[in-house]
Amino acid sequence: MYNTLPFLGLMPAHVLVGLAMLFFILAKAIPGLKKLPPMPIFLLVLAGAFFLETQGSGSHEIFFGMMVVDSFSRLYDQIFYIVSAIFALMMSYSDELDRDNDWENFALMSCLLLGMMFMTTAANLLMAVIAIELASLPSYLLVGLNRKHVASKEVSLKYVLFGSFATGVMLYGMSLLFGLTGALGFSEIWNVLGTDAMNQPVFYVAIGMTLAGMIFKVAAVPFHFWCPDAYHAAPTPVTAFLSVAPKVAGIALMIRFFGEILAVQGEALTWMLSVIAMATMTIGNFAALKQTNLKRLLAYSSISHAGFLMIGIVVLNEAGRQAVFFYIPIYLLMNLGAFMALMLLSKDNDYELSSFKGIVHSNPWIVIGLAMCIFSLAGLPPFAGFIGKFYLFKVAIEKGLYLLVAVAGLNSVVGLYYYVTILKTMIIDKEQQPGAVATAKVPMAFVAICAVPLVFFGLYWVPLLDWANRALLFQ
Repeated sequence: MYNTLPFLGLMPAHVLVGLAMLFFILAKAIPGLKKLPPMPIFLLVLAGAFFLETQGSGSHEIFFGMMVVDSFSRLYDQIFYIVSAIFALMMSYSDELDRDNDWENFALMSCLLLGMMFMTTAANLLMAVIAIELASLPSYLLVGLNRKHVASKEVSLKYVLFGSFATGVMLYGMSLLFGLTGALGFSEIWNVLGTDAMNQPVFYVAIGMTLAGMIFKVAAVPFHFWCPDAYHAAPTPVTAFLSVAPKVAGIALMIRFFGEILAVQGEALTWMLSVIAMATMTIGNFAALKQTNLKRLLAYSSISHAGFLMIGIVVLNEAGRQAVFFYIPIYLLMNLGAFMALMLLSKDNDYELSSFKGIVHSNPWIVIGLAMCIFSLAGLPPFAGFIGKFYLFKVAIEKGLYLLVAVAGLNSVVGLYYYVTILKTMIIDKEQQPGAVATAKVPMAFVAICAVPLVFFGLYWVPLLDWANRALLFQ
């Protein structure tokens, strides 16, 4: 019998988060435990896991090659810890979640975090399914926890149905891949397929259907329909988290899936991925033009950014992977900063654009911070969003994907229109009634912590570039 327990030593952060998940789940069964504040315990777990990830080195295949722990997974996991800590902070300042259920909320978050960590290390189709489901199931429940939105339960059910359909399509695609190759490991699949597979139509059907579950987590076309309703109805901290972390995990899993394809990639596969990326950014941007609710608008914005992130997937090389990782911290800062600012500016959790008219007069500094995040989302210089898109465009041009770059450039112009509309409403339009002045100093400071680096990294991005160069597969 093969003993897998020694391999647990190679993934201590996974074990720590797994124990935290069990700890929060069993809290009700342990007398007196629920009297303790759960958030400090959760933050302590995140700090410990972050430290353990920084101490790791080298590449290790574990559990019979089903998972790979390397610098790529460690750096992505560190991003998840940071985003999870920000979620905990936002949750403490939001009245949309029932604080009596904090232990259950953190149990769901721990489960979701563990699923995303598995997505970054998965090197096998079975592990990919387990990871996606482990990240999806808590997401369904978190979306339905908004006690301020009457439709949150209905939206949660719709989210479940979309997720189940995507998973079913993905499983059928995986069965086709297994039928073609007799293998489940990513590397074994590509080794068996070889270049001859590029001439078989069933190959593209299998790959396209297998991508369904990953595309669902990224909220890319055609599995994007759940995103606007879920973002609108979910508690704002959950919306902010879902707009970043699961999307990044889905991108990481796609990178891992295509990590062994360099020797057998074909032009048809590149164009298949290009069409998905172009459709995602185009549908996301043009749908956002008609939105009057800011949470829905940012949902479509996140769909369009999924298309931009997929540019790095399309090129199918190391430069593309590094360009994606370079853009991810920037995307994290500008998206989380925008959601935190909107949470502070909203009146009675009303996110209709008309309710933000002239709000700059009552909350000038928060609006300035939001403007910096929005200009970065639009990709304007000298903000970091411009540099992030520049590197994505650069790798696509080097690959000769000129149509993809042209469509992405056009979408950047379209996105600028609705981003500027937000600021025009907040700054130029006349205020209908005096807005409440935000007084919570911690979240106000967090908006600044997100906004200021967007200017710094827009002018000096070498630290981010050095960090991106460390995210290497199997190293």
